[in-house]
This record gives sequence, C-alpha cells and structure tokens, in this order.
Amino acid sequence: MALSTDGRWVAWVDQTQEKPRVIIADVGARKVQRILALPERLKVRGLAWADGGTLLVAFSQTSITLVAKQASREYFMTIAYDVGGGEGRLLPDKSALESAFARVILLHSTKPHTVMMASGRILMEVDTDTGAGPIVKFGADHTVGWAVDRTGRPVAREDWDWIKGAYRVYALEGEHLREILRQDDKEQPLVVGLLPDGSALVLLANRGRPYRAAWAVPLDGSPIHLLAEEPGADIGATLTDPYSGAIIGVLVEGATNTIHWLDPLAQQRFDRVQRAFPGKTVGIYNWTADGQRVLARVDSASTPPVYYLVDFATHRADIVAEEYPRLSGVTLGEFRELTYKARDGTDIPAYLTLPPRKGDEPVPMVVLPHGGPQARDFPDFDWLVQFLASRGYAVLQPQFRGSTGFGEGFEKAGFRQWGGLMQDDVTDGVRAMIDQKIADPHHVAIVGMSYGGYAALAGAAFTPELYSCAVSINGVSDLPRLLDEKAPSMIGSMRIYSNIQDVMEERIGKRTDSKLSARSPVNAAANFRAPVLILYGSGDGVVANDQSERMAKALTAANKPVTIVKLPDEDHWLSRSDTRLQMLTEIERFLKDHL
Repeated sequence: MALSTDGRWVAWVDQTQEKPRVIIADVGARKVQRILALPERLKVRGLAWADGGTLLVAFSQTSITLVAKQASREYFMTIAYDVGGGEGRLLPDKSALESAFARVILLHSTKPHTVMMASGRILMEVDTDTGAGPIVKFGADHTVGWAVDRTGRPVAREDWDWIKGAYRVYALEGEHLREILRQDDKEQPLVVGLLPDGSALVLLANRGRPYRAAWAVPLDGSPIHLLAEEPGADIGATLTDPYSGAIIGVLVEGATNTIHWLDPLAQQRFDRVQRAFPGKTVGIYNWTADGQRVLARVDSASTPPVYYLVDFATHRADIVAEEYPRLSGVTLGEFRELTYKARDGTDIPAYLTLPPRKGDEPVPMVVLPHGGPQARDFPDFDWLVQFLASRGYAVLQPQFRGSTGFGEGFEKAGFRQWGGLMQDDVTDGVRAMIDQKIADPHHVAIVGMSYGGYAALAGAAFTPELYSCAVSINGVSDLPRLLDEKAPSMIGSMRIYSNIQDVMEERIGKRTDSKLSARSPVNAAANFRAPVLILYGSGDGVVANDQSERMAKALTAANKPVTIVKLPDEDHWLSRSDTRLQMLTEIERFLKDHL
C-alpha cells in the first residue's frame, strides 16, 4: 500500500482477480477513484507517491531464456500514473534498456513534479509529468552510486573497482571531486544516504569490526565516526524519510530486530504508533507531508499483516486493509525463537513454529532452510511457514552459518561450505528437535527455495536416513554448472556487479574443486531414499531451469521416486498469486502422501 503526500489517496496492489490490479481510492470519500490496467507480463514490485496526484509503480518483466542451462533475465522499470486518468509514463522516457537500469534515489525533490534517478554512472533529473530525464552528472567507469540532497543537488559519488578491490567515495563541489573515503581491503561498503542535517553520508560497513555498523562520513572531509553498532548483530537495512531522502534510522538484524534512530522526530512518530500495538511488529510505510497521518503495517510471526491509517489529530487508528482477510480470527502457529548447538559447539539461532493446538507428543516436522545462502529469515509473518503449520507440521527455520545478520565471522564461516558446514548446521537442528521431543524422528521433511532447494536436495542425498521426503523449489543441484552460468541476471536492481563470478567462486568454490562435484546432489541420485518433489519457474532469472530438470532426470534414471512440476511464466520468487497457490497445493498433497 501507499499513502499520498496529502493523505487524500491510498493505493494498493489487488491480487483478488485473475490479473493483479493497482487500485487508487479516495480516503475521505471511501470510494475507488481509479483502477489501473497494468501492462501485460509486468509484475508490480512497489508503489510510491511522487506528489498528491502522481503514483509511481515499480514493475519488473521476465525475459525468458530459450536455453535451459541459462538463467532468464529480470528487467525493472518505473511508470508514473495520474490519479485523474490517462496513460502511464515510463521514467525516464528513454530506451527500454536505459529505463531498465534506472532507479529512484530521491522521491520528493523540492522542484515540483521531479524525482532524481540513477542508472549506473548516470544521474538524471526526471520530470514525472513528461518522463523527460536530462542528465545531471556523469560518473566514472566504476561509479555504482550517488547521493543527493533534498533539492536534488548531487553531493557525493560512490565508486567500486572490483578488479582492484578499490572502494572510493567522493564529495562533489560543482565539477570538483574530493576524496573523503578510500578502502582497498576488498570489502565493498555501502553508502545509503545522508544524515538528516545533510552534513555527512551514512555508510554501512565493518571497517575492522566483527559486525557491520553504521558510520558517518562527513562531506567536509573530517574524520569518519561511528553512528550505531550492536554487539552480536549486523546493521543491515535503513529507514529513509521520503521527503528529504535522509536516513532516519538503521535496522539491527540480530535474532530480534531493533531500530537505532538518527532522527528524534521520526522516533517519536514511530513510538506513538508502536505503543498502540504492543507485542507486534510495526512498519511505518508512509506518512503525509505534515506528519499528521501515518500508514502502518502491523503484524507478528503468528498474526497476518494489517494496514492501519493512523491520524494523530483525532487519535484514531483505522484498519484500511488486511493482507489475508480470511485468516482474521484464525488460530495460527505458535512462534518461538531459540538456539541449538551445532556439532562443533557453535550456537545456531533458529525460529520454530508449532502447529495450532499441539500437544505434548512429537509431531511431523518440516525443516525450511532459507535461500541465499547469504540471507536470513526474520521473526515476521511468513505465509509459507504458517501454511505448513496450519496443516499440522512443526516448522524449523535454522539460521545456519553463512546467514547474514549475525556478524562477518558467522557469515564467512559458510563460504565454500555448500553441502558441508552449512548443511551440517541444518542437520544438527533437525536432530536437536528430535532430541527435544518436538519432531517425530520418522516424519521429517526438508523443503526449500533457491539455496534452500539445494539444501533440501543435499539433505535427501547426503543424510538420506533423516528425511521422509524433500521439496526443492527453484533449487540448485549441480554446483560446477552453477559457476558456469553467466551473470548478472538481474537488470535494473540496486546495483550491477561485474564481479559476480569472483563473488561466486569466493562463496561457493572454484569450478575445478573436486568437492563441488561430490557435494552436488545431481551426482548422488543413487543415495536418495525419500520421494522428491521438484518445482521450478520457467522464467527463473537466478537459477537455470537445467538445475531442476537434470536433477529430475538423474533421479528417474536411478529409479528414485520424483515428481517435477514446471511453473509456466514464473520467476525465481514465485511472484504470481496463482503460481503460489499451485505450489502450495502441490506441496500439501505431497506432504500428505509422504510425511
């Protein structure tokens, strides 16, 4: 959802029809103003109001490869729509490829009907009425980011030479560049924006610490200083003021998530809303220009998200939408945070969701390793977790080594450990739940997407005695072949990394490493005992279809039970509602038969 700058309009993505729609409604009149007919084959990725009458819709489109061993590509773009009607306008109104690389970096410039957009080394001032996007600045060959003040004036540039491992930040003074940060240690920090007073950039980086912290990089060249850190957890995300573009808070991503505030007024606004929803996670999506109305998303791990329109003047919080209205009043799974010991004594964080009305006896369990693997789960509402819990299964989400949010050492411990230490951490989590009488040892499944799909196949291949069945969704089966695939496949996302092959070798291993073949489930089909369900999207832009298809062929050749389901025109994230329903239906049937 998105609330307009004047509070008059609210827009949301409606998934109740055969095709997704964007609906714009008048808040005061409580009536629909406009329903956007969206372009074919485009998927909505986000909504934002540029002003009181112009809605920006972020889309992506999958360019499906015709070769199974190559990943598809995902192109992102932004289109502006007027509340009063008319056709949408591509921002910027340039070639499809140029627009696919551009992203909004300042939503509300002080210049009317203007947003600032960046496309690699190019910075543009884009007119939301016409789509015209004149170039404001050209960067260098290695430019990856820009910072602008609230007027849209460029104040800093970020360069990253991945070959040399050289990272530079320059303050911009007209046409003059002044270097204010230099790092040559292969770490690529991230400039995320300006402090509220505009005096310094906010940088997320370790800078010799074991955990990622937030730093201030003064534009005048004075020494860098620490803004926020949290022992035992990384700072991994930020909160941005949509009107000034300033960073108003940073998110600590440990086992539980907290916010370090950099703007007292923003903290006061958040605290007032949070007090109204004790025990819930409150995400403030938008607020009006005068700060009197706030659109808040409220949920918990066991409560579906509900959107509230909070009016500070009237002291009211009215429900404006529910993401899962049919779950209102339904008892969902009980969520717990825990740790368990890995075989080497390391504490592994995890989340456990128990089925509603679970008694004292062990129950069938699904272990659900996350994707990435440089990613993590969060203690928020998860539709797949709660779906599985509603079917009577306990769900374990292990934050195995290699996961982000728990420090550099914890993350790097997973490098080159596909099928090794990372898999052992998942296995040790299952055994811990069996030892604690939570999981029935004869009824354990492993289910995962992307890297989690690899972990599911690896679990069934290398610890076949542990699992009753396995489900891989867009999963990897052949590690050397994964390294052969060309990248990048994400076009127009936050950044384009030319060094993706080097990154993959650092994190997975070299193509010539014999361990990779040995840890590839496609080469271990004879080891499988449990039935396997493989689902994959034909338009996957991250993992090539070949990874799923060859795994299925190997299992079939080894006379192992396997079911393969191709999801037409679907991407890596299963973005379409009908596809997710198909996936859940297939998983429900499969687990009922085998778990």
